[in-house]
Amino acid sequence: MNRPVQFYDDFNYSGALIDAAEVWTPEELNAFLENPRGYAPGTAMSYNGMRSAEDRANLIAYLATFAD
Repeated sequence: MNRPVQFYDDFNYSGALIDAAEVWTPEELNAFLENPRGYAPGTAMSYNGMRSAEDRANLIAYLATFAD
């Protein structure tokens, strides 16, 4: 949360994800978690997304506890 999309130097991020956002905001995370392929067309991620808005909100609230 509130960290660059490319946070880890040693991870090979897809270009589609890099182009989608610079920083993980609550809004960006919500859009990504709901539909990763729709959020970042061309991403190599095979995750289908989290359909429940309540589950996404709970996950984002949890991740916010680790934000700077």
